Amino acid sequence: MQLTYEEYLAQLESDHVQVTTTNTTTAKIQEDATITQALDFMADQLASGYLCRYEWQVTMPVGEALSVRLETNLINVPMAEAPRLDPKLLTRDSKYQVKIYMVAEGDDLNKSSLRIDELVADAEAVDTAEAVNHFKEWVADQLAITVENRKAAE
Repeated sequence: MQLTYEEYLAQLESDHVQVTTTNTTTAKIQEDATITQALDFMADQLASGYLCRYEWQVTMPVGEALSVRLETNLINVPMAEAPRLDPKLLTRDSKYQVKIYMVAEGDDLNKSSLRIDELVADAEAVDTAEAVNHFKEWVADQLAITVENRKAAE
């Protein structure tokens, strides 16, 4: 799917975004089946012409839950902050490939409380096995960083 900046924002502002939110554990979010389920949801929504977000509220051993998400966007900015996508970052009339980003958000993650990285450069051409492995490594890092930062703050 390719969209212009204007088309992307219009879809976000309408009911053209599908969102799933679920609670999980640090172990379960790293399971192939859990990640594949989210990727299948994303693929189904994109095939139907919808933007989407799949969010896990991950129960941590200590402290508040960590929000971990897969989101569709044009560049590495969380969907909630998409209106920041201005002409300095994207040209209004050009078409951009919709990508899938991995987003982690939590107070103890880092100074900005946010980490976002690209998972898939073309949201419609996902190599599930590769995406699952990449996500597992990435989420393990975010969980470990959060735990280490919380221990250091004690």
